[in-house]
Amino acid sequence: MTSWNVGKTVGVAPPRATMTRLSRGATIGNPGDNAQQRRVIAATLALLAHPAPLALVMLDEK
Repeated sequence: MTSWNVGKTVGVAPPRATMTRLSRGATIGNPGDNAQQRRVIAATLALLAHPAPLALVMLDEK
């Protein structure tokens, strides 16, 4: 899971999740920024290689 809203994500308690500082509607990357979208998706999918549950992972994407 990837999200921009820490409060809601903590309440859901997913086994693995990434967080971004991107705005609502651009959770996986800014419109038209394919490189950023791929970075976010790749980082989120990489969490599957680790046993769950994991602490939330904050990505440095703005």
